[in-house]
Amino acid sequence: MKKKFTLEEIIDFAETWLIQGDLNTEFLADNFQFISPFWSSNTRQAFIDKFKHSTVYQETALKNIVKFDPVIKFKSLDGTAFSIILQYHTKNGSSVYEAVLGKIYNGLLYELRSIYDLEATKKAHDL
Repeated sequence: MKKKFTLEEIIDFAETWLIQGDLNTEFLADNFQFISPFWSSNTRQAFIDKFKHSTVYQETALKNIVKFDPVIKFKSLDGTAFSIILQYHTKNGSSVYEAVLGKIYNGLLYELRSIYDLEATKKAHDL
C-alpha cells in the first residue's frame, strides 16, 4: 500500500519540483496526470521519465530562470486541492506568471495542471 501524504507535504513536493527540478515520485498516484501547454499531457510514467529520469526540464526551463518572485501557495478548505501561483524571471529579462493547480485523493496527487501564456513562456526561454 502506498504511503499517504498530507496536503502540506504534497504542496511542498510540488513546489520543490517546480523550482528546483527535484521530483519525489512517491506522492504521485498511480492514475496521476500532468497537463501543461508546453510539456503536453503526461501519465504518471511519462511524467517520471520526463522530469525525474532526464534533465530536459532543468536544461530547457530551470537553467534560464534567475529567480522566482513571488511564490504564493493556497490550499482548499476541504484539503483536496491546492494552487501555487508564481512569477519567474529569466536571463533575457522576461518574466512569466504561472499557476499550478493540484488535485489530491487519498493522500496522493492525481492531477497537476500548469497554466501560463505559452507565447510569453517561449519568449522568456528564447524558444
